[in-house]
Amino acid sequence: MRRSESERGFALILTLVVTALLIAVTTEFIHGVYVDTSLHRNFVNLQQASLMAEGGVTGGISLLRNLRTSGNDQGLQQLLADPVQFEDEKGRVSITIEEEDGKLNLNAVTLPNGDEHVFYGPAERRLLTALKLPTALHDSLADWLDANDEPRPDGGESAYYQSLSAPYAPRNAPFATFGELGLVRGVEPAVLERLRPFATVFVDGGAINVNTAPLQVLMALDEGISEGIARDIMQRRRIKPFKSVGELSEIPGMETIAGKLSGFAGARGSTYRLVSRAAVGDVTRLVEAVVNLDGTQPRYLYWREY
Repeated sequence: MRRSESERGFALILTLVVTALLIAVTTEFIHGVYVDTSLHRNFVNLQQASLMAEGGVTGGISLLRNLRTSGNDQGLQQLLADPVQFEDEKGRVSITIEEEDGKLNLNAVTLPNGDEHVFYGPAERRLLTALKLPTALHDSLADWLDANDEPRPDGGESAYYQSLSAPYAPRNAPFATFGELGLVRGVEPAVLERLRPFATVFVDGGAINVNTAPLQVLMALDEGISEGIARDIMQRRRIKPFKSVGELSEIPGMETIAGKLSGFAGARGSTYRLVSRAAVGDVTRLVEAVVNLDGTQPRYLYWREY
């Protein structure tokens, strides 16, 4: 009798254990299916978001080329001012476009022999002052650019960079990407982001487009350009974009300054930075590209997807 009760008790315990194991296995299976399904869905969304972000860049370039070909300067200004947004059942895309030619080309500031450019050197100093950044950055940037290994008073050459906890060598040549600025002495992440809307390393030469230059860049062109004059330039170009630098003389206060800008400033750009952001479900993908549109085909100078 006792044996029978013992057997029944053991059988009950065994049943409970088996049931618990089945529940655990079932739960794990359901969780695995859920995880696999989620991973698959996220993978598909990621691929779709990447394609949409790339398509955003392609579409933005097409819009730029059409506006440039048609000579629609006001339409071009509007495209640069406002993000382009698309949305369908698959996801959303937002494209922002900046013209690099409206910024100061840091690669033009210092000549290969280490001398300061007669125009862009002082312009850089004025821009740093306008942005409330240390003018000592001028020496650091120049030392990174020049071919020699002789540090300026506030700069840094091989000896400085080799003394860091993670040593590296300065390029001693023009910047290849804007992010490279972050390697320069004194260019902290906050400084880099502060410079981004006003400086570039991608344009050929250094001519600054007065139709797209921000207020601070316009003021940096000449010590005689006050904030008021710069705002007058921006107001005029909104109504009627400049066809040439000579037309700046029509702005009160620019009568004698306009002539000094010839060869260093221009009224048309050709290099653009596009940032395309695509969202599909919970996944977001960004593509950043810098492209030159001077030729018959776009020439990509930079591409990054993240």
